Amino acid sequence: MPKRGLPAPWARAPLMIWRQPTVVLAVLAAAVLVALPAASISLFLSSAGTATLQKQADAACEWAVGAQWRGQLPVVPRNPQVPEKVGKPLLDARLTAVRQAEVGIPDLSPPVSTLISGANVTAATGTPVHPEQRLMNLVARDGFADHVQVLSGGTGPGIWLPDQFANLQQLKVGDRVSLTRGSTTGLGAAGGDTPLVTLRVAAVYRDLRSLPDEQYWCSLKNLYRGSPLSNAGVYPMALLSSDDLFKATDPDSGAGSLVESSVGTTGLTTASAAPVIDGLERLRARTADPQDPLGLAFSHAQYTTSLRGMSERADEVTSALVTTVVPMGAVGALAGLVIAAAAGSFWVDRRRAELAVLSARGVGPWALVGKAVLETGAVVALGSVAGWFAARYLVAAVGPSPLVTPGAVTGSVLAGAGALLVTLGAIAVASGRRITAHFDTRATRARLWPWELIPLVAAVVCYFVLGDGTVSGLGTAGSVAGIPPRLVVVPLLLVIGLALFAARIVRWSVVRANPVKVTRPVSFLSWQRIASGPAAAAVLIAATAIPVALSVYATTVTGSVDRTLHAESQLIVGSDVVLGLTGPAHVPPDLAGRTSLVDRYDSGHVGSTTVNVLGVDPETFATTAFWDDALPGPTLAELMGKLAAPGAPAGILAGLPATPASADVRINGQTTRLSITTVAQLPGKNSGFPQLLVRKDLLDRLAGENAHSQLWMRGDPARNLAALSGTGTQIGTISQAQEVTANGVYAAITYTFVFLTAVSVLAGAIVLVGLLLYLNARARARRSAYVLLRRMGIGPPAHWRALLYEVGGLLIAGFAFGLVFAAVAVAVTSPGYDLDPGIAPGTLISAPWSLALRLAAATLLAAVLATLAAQRAVSRARPAEVLRDTE
Repeated sequence: MPKRGLPAPWARAPLMIWRQPTVVLAVLAAAVLVALPAASISLFLSSAGTATLQKQADAACEWAVGAQWRGQLPVVPRNPQVPEKVGKPLLDARLTAVRQAEVGIPDLSPPVSTLISGANVTAATGTPVHPEQRLMNLVARDGFADHVQVLSGGTGPGIWLPDQFANLQQLKVGDRVSLTRGSTTGLGAAGGDTPLVTLRVAAVYRDLRSLPDEQYWCSLKNLYRGSPLSNAGVYPMALLSSDDLFKATDPDSGAGSLVESSVGTTGLTTASAAPVIDGLERLRARTADPQDPLGLAFSHAQYTTSLRGMSERADEVTSALVTTVVPMGAVGALAGLVIAAAAGSFWVDRRRAELAVLSARGVGPWALVGKAVLETGAVVALGSVAGWFAARYLVAAVGPSPLVTPGAVTGSVLAGAGALLVTLGAIAVASGRRITAHFDTRATRARLWPWELIPLVAAVVCYFVLGDGTVSGLGTAGSVAGIPPRLVVVPLLLVIGLALFAARIVRWSVVRANPVKVTRPVSFLSWQRIASGPAAAAVLIAATAIPVALSVYATTVTGSVDRTLHAESQLIVGSDVVLGLTGPAHVPPDLAGRTSLVDRYDSGHVGSTTVNVLGVDPETFATTAFWDDALPGPTLAELMGKLAAPGAPAGILAGLPATPASADVRINGQTTRLSITTVAQLPGKNSGFPQLLVRKDLLDRLAGENAHSQLWMRGDPARNLAALSGTGTQIGTISQAQEVTANGVYAAITYTFVFLTAVSVLAGAIVLVGLLLYLNARARARRSAYVLLRRMGIGPPAHWRALLYEVGGLLIAGFAFGLVFAAVAVAVTSPGYDLDPGIAPGTLISAPWSLALRLAAATLLAAVLATLAAQRAVSRARPAEVLRDTE
C-alpha cells in the first residue's frame, strides 16, 4: 500500500532546521528585520497623532479643552412683569442642566461654577490706608480652598484676601471689611459707590501672581495676571462663597458666570477622543437650541470647547507624516528582505550536500525551494511574531507616545502577517536562484548589470519631481508643516545607490589590487582572505555603510532643523522672554545675570531709511540676548565690545548692508553721527525694518520719554515671570520665543526624523547579521586553514590579529563610506532644512560629532567581539576532526 503524505525529506523539514543554529539565527533575524519596520508604521503614525493631541491638551487650559459656558448671571429680574429665574436659583438650574446633559459623555468632569464680580474692599473701621488701591475682583469658585496656599486663617465664613493686598491695607484674619460698589475688568462688572455688605476676613492666602500657574485657575489667568496685549488694569482677587458674592454684587449689573467641565486626558488617544468630541458637540447644539433645557438655562451665554480643533490638528499631523514615514518603513523592510535573501542563500550553502543528493535523484528546483520554505517557515513565523512585539515595545518606549489606537494595532498585525509572507517569498526566491546556480549549468550575467543605477536614477528623478517646498496642511485647526518627501526619499535612494556603487568598486578593486608582501604574514593572511571572497567583502562594506549613513544623516537633519527653528524663534523675539514695560522695572536678585533692560524707539532714520533702534547695555545684553556662533559675521560679544569701546559713538546695523562705515542717524528729531558696523542679523529684528543697536544711555539722551522700555530675560519663562510677579513691575506685553513654534505646527517634522533615526538604528542590526553570515559562511575554510597555519608557526594571537585586520578593516571601510554618503546626502538636501526660508538666519547645520564617535566605537567593538568569537571557534578545532570534515 503506498504511503500517504510528503516524502521523508520534506516531512522532516520543519524539524531539520533546528540542527543548524546559525541558519536559525539568520532566518530569525531576517524575519524580525522585515516585520519590525512594517508593523511599526501604523503604530508610529497612531503614536504621533496621540502625542500631538496630548501635547496640545497639556499646553492648553484643561477647562478650555472641555466645555465652558460663559456669560452674565442676573441677580434681579430684568423685567418685573415677566417671571424668570435669577441669582442662585438660576445658577442651580444651570448646574442641574449641565449635569443632566453631560450624562453619557466619557472622561468629562462634573461642572465647576465660578462667579465673578467687582467691589471696593476697605476696613470696616478706621481710615483706609491706601484708598486708591482698594478695588478687587470678587471670585466665588467651587472648591477654591483646596487650591490656594493659606498663610493664616482658613476656617469660618468670610472673605479670603491675597497676602499682597492684605499687607498693603494692613488687614489680618478676624478684621471686618466693607464691600462697596466698584468697577473692575473681568468676566463680571459692578458700578457705583453704594455699600453692599460687610464681611469678616476669614483667611489670607498667597497671591496667585507670586506662584506658578495651576491648572485649576487657568481659565481665570487673565483675571489675576492680566492679558499681555491688554491695557486694562489688573486687580487683586478676593475669594468668597457664592452666597456672599450675591450679597456683594450690584443688582443692576449682575455677576459674571463661568460653568466649565474638564476632559480627563490621561490615556486619551485620537480614537478615544472621538466619542468625547461627539458629546461636546451635542452640548454645543443643545446650548444653541432655545427650546432645550440646556439652551434655556444658558440663554445669551457663549459655549466653547477646543478638543475638536486639537483632534483635527492631530489628524493633520498624521496625514503629513504618511508621505515620509511609509517610504522609510518600506525601506527598512526592504533592508530586512536583503538579509532574508542572504539567509536563503546561506541555507543552500549549509545544506548543499543533501540538496546535491536530492537533485541527483531527479528532484527539481521547485521541490527543493519548497523544502527551503518548509524548513524556514516556522522560524520565519516566530521571527515575524517577535518583530511585531518588538515594534509594539519600541514605539511605546521611544515613540512620540506609548498610546496607540486599536485600529493601529490591527493594522500592525496585518502588516506583520504580510511581512511573514514576503519574507518567505524572499527566502524562496534567493534559495531558488542559489540552487539553480549550484545545480544548473546555465550561467547568468545578471550580477554584472549596473543595478546601482536604478536607485541613483530614481533619486535624481525624485529630487526634481517631489519639489523642495515645505508641505503644509491648512485645515480648520490651522496649518501643520511637514517635511518635504524629497528630504527623506531622495537621501534613502541616494545612500542605497551609492552603497551598491561602492560595493561594485570595492569588488573590482580587490580583484585587481596588488597582494601584500609575504614578509608580513598577518597582513598577508588577512588580505588573501579578503581577496578570496571579494563579493562577500563588498557586501559587508555596503551593509555597514548604509546604516551609518542613514543614522548620521537623520541625526544631522534632526539637529539642523531643531537648531534652525530655535534660532529663528529666538532671533524674532530676541531672547527667551521679552517684556514690554509700562512702568519701572524691579529686577529681583534671583534674576541677576539673566536680564537686560532695553529701550526701543521705532522711528529712527539712517539716511532716508526708517529703522528700529534698540538702546542696550553692552555688558548685560551680551549675556541675555540670543546668539548662535554659526550666524555669519562677528559674535554678539564682539559686537557689544564695539559698542562699549571708548571714542565716537557706535552703532550695529542689520538689514542695510550698503550703509557706509560712518552715517548720520536721526532719532526723535535729533541727528548724531555714528560709526556703523553692518551685520546680517541681530536679536529682536523684525522682518519689516532694519534694526540699529546703540548704547542705552545714547538712546535715552536722544529719544527721552518717547522710547519704550523692555525687559529681556533668559531662562524658563514660567519661573522668570513668577519671580518677577511679586516685585510690582508693570508689564504691558509678553513675548516668548517658545510660542513662535508652538501649537504643533512643526510636530510632523519632529516625529518624521524620530522615525528615521529609529529606522537607521534598526538598519544597524543588519550589520551584525551580515557580519555573522560573513564569518559563518567561511567558518569551515577558516577552521581548516587554521590547523595548517598552526603547523606553519601562526599562533592564536597572530591569527586573531589577522581576523581583526580582515573584519575590522571591512567594517572601518564601511563606516568611512557611510560618513561620506551622509555628507553627500546632507550637501544635496541641506537647503530644505530651513522650513521657513523667509525668516533669518537660514539653515544652520548641526554636525553630529558625538554620534559619529559613538558609531566608530560601536564599529570597533563589533569587530573585536566578532573576531574574538571566531578565534575561539577555530582554536577549538582538532586536526583529526578537520581532516574528516566533508560537510
